Amino acid sequence: MSSSQTIAFLIYPGFQLLDLAGPVSVFAGANRALGRDAYALRILSGKVGPVTSSAGLAVEADGDYSCALPEGHTLLAIGGEVPEIDLALEDVQLTARVKSSLSQASRVGSVCTGAFILAAADILAGHRVTTHWWDSQKLANRHPDIAVDTDAIYIQSGKIWTSAGVTAGIDLALALVELDHGRDIALTIARHLVVPRMRSGGQSQFSTELDLQMRPGTRLGKLCEAIRRAPSLAWSVDTMSETAGISRRTLSRLCREELNISPAALVERLRIDTARRALVETDQSVTLIANEAGFGSCQRLDRAFARQLGVSPVRFRERFRSPYSGVAP
Repeated sequence: MSSSQTIAFLIYPGFQLLDLAGPVSVFAGANRALGRDAYALRILSGKVGPVTSSAGLAVEADGDYSCALPEGHTLLAIGGEVPEIDLALEDVQLTARVKSSLSQASRVGSVCTGAFILAAADILAGHRVTTHWWDSQKLANRHPDIAVDTDAIYIQSGKIWTSAGVTAGIDLALALVELDHGRDIALTIARHLVVPRMRSGGQSQFSTELDLQMRPGTRLGKLCEAIRRAPSLAWSVDTMSETAGISRRTLSRLCREELNISPAALVERLRIDTARRALVETDQSVTLIANEAGFGSCQRLDRAFARQLGVSPVRFRERFRSPYSGVAP
């Protein structure tokens, strides 16, 4: 693109600072890499002036929600905690800005829970979108006409772009830069920021889905705790039923109603959680981890990781392991 393109970010009191700083750094990096102002960056809020983030640091908004933006701009709604977003949405100018940009902009998107802002503006119906895994079910419950993908890092649906939580905004911004200026520029920026251009797998690598859905103290919750304590046991349906003190039929029903999975899939998910914790927190070999987590072999562990996380155990360890794992304090 030969001319400067405006990227406008929507913020509000309590916005997530990294949701803004990550994408801003990518677009500013593109300007440096290209040696010109390919992107003009605007920060919009309810009023011009300092806006305090959830981290306590303030960012200066240079325009309000109603300010004019050039044709073909890109608008990105920045995420934050949902209560802060709900409070910000009391300003009708916020959703009005999103709606007007849908017709004027080349792209309208969100970082993390910024998807709640787009949804409140009624522009996501029929689209497949993503948001932070922690709040994805809440978004789906509020807006059943939206297809919420709980695992994607970012999604393009027409001119709508949405990204997962926090640092996934960097992935989305890199994708936009690549679309505008090519892969080499995007790779240059990624190398400078010391981030991968493309991640292996999706949000499921970061979330512990069952921990979010499980209600502590329930029969199913107590069963999961028993499996976590001894994942290498042969957890047949009969053993699970006996441990939970319920019938096979009730066990299957609870798994289906509360988790939308089978008892066998529940065991596999819990074993995967055990394995991935060991991969990032210990120096144990993959073979030992596979055995202690209940998979019995590296091959079965590999297949389970590929199926659920989209990445191998070795790659998972390389990507997420702390450099201090296994080091005595």
